[in-house]
Amino acid sequence: MRLIKKLLALFFLGFGIPFSILMILEMINPKTTPKDKEDAVAALIIFTIPSTAMGGWLSWSLIKHHKREQGLLLESEQKRIELVFLELLENNSGKITVLLLAKNAQISTQFAKQYLDEKAKELSADFEVNEDGNVSYRFLL
Repeated sequence: MRLIKKLLALFFLGFGIPFSILMILEMINPKTTPKDKEDAVAALIIFTIPSTAMGGWLSWSLIKHHKREQGLLLESEQKRIELVFLELLENNSGKITVLLLAKNAQISTQFAKQYLDEKAKELSADFEVNEDGNVSYRFLL
């Protein structure tokens, strides 16, 4: 269905925009006869403006649909990471590291650190630093 919408949008815009420009140029050309100007106005109103409007509307609906899909994917990914985070907290008595979250959630360590920093602020977590300098987040269960 989306492919059909894309093709129709391309067709309508591909027809409407160039011919609209042609009709407008025909209307403002001082050498055009009054009869030809009337015909250009009629063609503009009957064919090119509706075609351009339809192509624009189809394009807008495709963009809106794509943004909605992206939002749902992002929301789904956030829920998945949240579930991994909660499971790790439960299995490790509230102690978690950046590497542990990144590995289990299959995300970058940079994103895992950002996520844990936000969760630490939200849930008032404590930090522990081992002798190697690695930071562990301790959440109260």
